[in-house]
Amino acid sequence: MSSLTTGSAIVIGSRRSRLGPLIKSGGAGSVYLLADDPHSVAKIYHARVDPPSYTDRIEAMLQLRPKLPDQYESGKRYVQIAWPDASVRDEQGRFVGFTMPALDVQSTNEVEQILQERQARAAGLPVGLGHKVTLAANLASVLAALHAQHHYVVDLKPVNLRFYRASLYIALLDCDGFSIQGRGGRFHAPQFTPDYLAPEYQIRALDEAGEETQDRFALAVVIFQLLNFGIHPYSGRPAYDRVPTDVPGRIRERCYAYSQRGNPMMAPNPVSGHALMPRGLRDLFDRAFGEEPARRPSSAEWSETLRAYAQPSRGLIVICDRNREHQHYAGEPCAACVRHDLLNATARKAASRPRPAPRAAAAIATARAQPQTLGWWRTAAPPQPASTAQPRLRVARPQPPPQWNPYYAPPQVPAAPAPSRSGWRARLPGRVRALAALAAPLAFGWLMQHAQGYYASLRAAAATPLDRWTNSILLTFLGMAFIAVCYVFLVAIPRRLSRS
Repeated sequence: MSSLTTGSAIVIGSRRSRLGPLIKSGGAGSVYLLADDPHSVAKIYHARVDPPSYTDRIEAMLQLRPKLPDQYESGKRYVQIAWPDASVRDEQGRFVGFTMPALDVQSTNEVEQILQERQARAAGLPVGLGHKVTLAANLASVLAALHAQHHYVVDLKPVNLRFYRASLYIALLDCDGFSIQGRGGRFHAPQFTPDYLAPEYQIRALDEAGEETQDRFALAVVIFQLLNFGIHPYSGRPAYDRVPTDVPGRIRERCYAYSQRGNPMMAPNPVSGHALMPRGLRDLFDRAFGEEPARRPSSAEWSETLRAYAQPSRGLIVICDRNREHQHYAGEPCAACVRHDLLNATARKAASRPRPAPRAAAAIATARAQPQTLGWWRTAAPPQPASTAQPRLRVARPQPPPQWNPYYAPPQVPAAPAPSRSGWRARLPGRVRALAALAAPLAFGWLMQHAQGYYASLRAAAATPLDRWTNSILLTFLGMAFIAVCYVFLVAIPRRLSRS
């Protein structure tokens, strides 16, 4: 089967039409405008992906459409979901794709772009908490309508979600890649992202019964990032070396650091604003990232809770008195201001540290970068720069209090200064070394002379076998004493003299 292009004839349901200009092309298919319908577009599958394999999936989507009608505000149309409207066939009657509502991509942005304040400002997007709460509430509402028909996104993550800048409505694209519930069975989602995969599916395959709990987990991760400056709920400061360094590994080990009870394996990010969230929101996050998947909040529960915060008339989110661009939860300090103060203090502290002179630093870098020549036939790699960090000391620490506190640290006891040595005491070691150096050889010779005479007298006095046996024992002890005396004068005394 030849691939269709611009100008090719197609059949939409029972209506004939032609493909217009190409909008974009992806891995599974290409999207074209329609010559006779400016409000719809056609997605034509590539021949290499076997379009007939999508026939039953698209038919199931046409039968169980989620209740997400287009929104109209001030005469502008907002498409909430690019769901199939009709199947598309070629002139020979073969299935080639489907039509869907035309979405104004130019007026939308990825949710990923609004998570970080610096990135949001660069894209001209709002940075206030109220806007992000509204966006989170809209996302939960769209998923609730999708879940009502038992369809699931599975690969739910910020980069796959788009929103309208003017209205903050969510727009779901690439819906044919979702897990679709059909009349006779389910069409599973082909892919997922490990950073947004639930803990139980980090160790075993995702099954049909767990797709909704997977969506609930991923939704909670995205909402947490929206409400907490883009911080992933499984990022933070590890308390032990055995804590995984990658996000999927931390999800697998359940290293959620922002629980109200704390986590002994992970401390929160220092600039996180989770502690300034209302109790109700923190309870939802604790359930979402807790031990029991069945207790994770549904998308409908998230929608109902966040909708209350998104309504200005409720007064649950107020404008910051210090910075009019900031909003915060009523009765709580402004988390954005606290975060900025901490970042600015860290920057000032880093700027106040003394730095090496430019010439000296350049000379050191040049010297370290020079390779060591081992011969004209081979050259050694330049040595790695030495670490400037202080060595990590392994010291015994007192036990922390019963309620684990990530900021707990034992009091540091200053070491007592060493007493200074001056006057005659400072000069004494040198004199003692000189006298000992002269006296040690003389004493050693005097002892050896007497030991030799005693040894000769014992051998001469042996008259009977019993005397010889007794003398042998005495001579053995005399030999041992000789070895000890040699060690004292030849090893111990010189070592002591060198240290004094």
